[in-house]
Amino acid sequence: MLALRVLMGMSGLLLAAGLATRVAGRRWSAGERHAVWTVALLLSLLLPVLLRYEPPVTVLSGPVLEVQRITITVGPEDGQRVDWAGLARWGWMAGLAGVAGWWLLGFVRVTGMVASSTEHSTYRGVAVRTCAGLKMPAVAAGPVILLPAAAAGWPEEQLEIVLEHELAHVRRRDLWWRLAGTLACCLYWFHPLAWWAAAQQRKESEMACDDQVLTGCSSEQYATGLVAVAREASGHATPAAVMAMAKPRELEGRLLAVLDGTRRRGAASVLSVAGALVAGMLTVSPLVAWQDAGVQMKGAVRDVVGVIPGAKVVLKGVSDYTFETGADGAYTVTGVPDGVYSIEVLKPGYARLQIAGRKIEAGTTARADLYLSLGRISETVNVDGGKSGAAAEAAGAPQRIRVSGNVQAAKLVTKVRPVYPPEAKAAGVQGTVRMQAVIGKEGDILGLTLLMAPSPELARSAMEAVNQWKWSPTLLNGSPVEIQTAVDVNYTLSK
Repeated sequence: MLALRVLMGMSGLLLAAGLATRVAGRRWSAGERHAVWTVALLLSLLLPVLLRYEPPVTVLSGPVLEVQRITITVGPEDGQRVDWAGLARWGWMAGLAGVAGWWLLGFVRVTGMVASSTEHSTYRGVAVRTCAGLKMPAVAAGPVILLPAAAAGWPEEQLEIVLEHELAHVRRRDLWWRLAGTLACCLYWFHPLAWWAAAQQRKESEMACDDQVLTGCSSEQYATGLVAVAREASGHATPAAVMAMAKPRELEGRLLAVLDGTRRRGAASVLSVAGALVAGMLTVSPLVAWQDAGVQMKGAVRDVVGVIPGAKVVLKGVSDYTFETGADGAYTVTGVPDGVYSIEVLKPGYARLQIAGRKIEAGTTARADLYLSLGRISETVNVDGGKSGAAAEAAGAPQRIRVSGNVQAAKLVTKVRPVYPPEAKAAGVQGTVRMQAVIGKEGDILGLTLLMAPSPELARSAMEAVNQWKWSPTLLNGSPVEIQTAVDVNYTLSK
């Protein structure tokens, strides 16, 4: 969801920047249009941070319940499941590495060119060097102005125009601002708008530098100089890590702008930059505040060892919602109307968990991790006193509780037969003795509690026998644990 919102915000920002600069046209200077593109690119880089907003969290008491987005995805079995999200993530990372590597190689190449260049002069405090492998004037990090070897034969007027243009890049810190476009192309390498916006930003920065040079020379003279520089560099590539002066594919538009005397040529003011920033924030603000309608809920179901997959979670309130936890024990649901809800969690082998009604308000995120305890097992023994007074016992065969790999219930392995007390039989007393036992990790009874009995004699008989019973240990994810057990002994007399 965050990735979708980021892409929507980035697309909206860059399209809004393109529409604004297109509509404004010549009413805005190149410096102002460059500011708009730079702000849009910077905000697009900040979107993953800006859009990480989450509504206030409501923590439900009891076994903590998280509720933020309940979106359950039911897919094929683990062995057949294709992790599309993981594949997309790795694909994006591979593209990011490829684009970043391309830019890095260009930077390394420029660094080598600067190292092998020869000192030419200093122009208004900025180093000027001559590079034999360069065909077009450019600015590199340092800052340093790089000139082609042919610059030694240029007329003084042309050299002055070139140096003024490149000095304007240094003063405007265009290399730093261009970094926003570079990073946007790395982060959104798959999105055509990122590359288009970076190209627009670069073009406007060149035109803004043209405007600064035109304050000191005629437009005809400057246009002639641009054409001469572009002609000498025709057919030669320039590293992407430098600000090249006159790329041929941009030359026509720049010449028309240079010769157009009606255009504004001022630099971007603080007010215009602030306006662009406010407009950009207004563009993405709906996405920052965007949340799905209703209550958002998420969480996980766990026991003392780990997560529990396949647990059924039931929300009961304005409407009832039933869903199951995934393989990671997590659940997610969204669009639940606000109101009062009770929560119930069911899983074979575990005690039923119930949480009383809690009020959940719209626009909040309710978080609830639900912790289950092991359920009870039960044994029932029938003791028939018979007509002759002989004690007999019939017991149902104990069964393992079949659950999804989390709990392997105890199995009764040693059972001492209860004896019908003669005094109770003579008095015609019959009924059920109900007890609660705690089975230890070794399968022995750690404690036995009488819950109900028809008579003290039957209670004593049942407890003496059950105290000698032994179970196999109860296993939770392979480890023995203590568990409660309900035991019923039914004493009956034949008619």
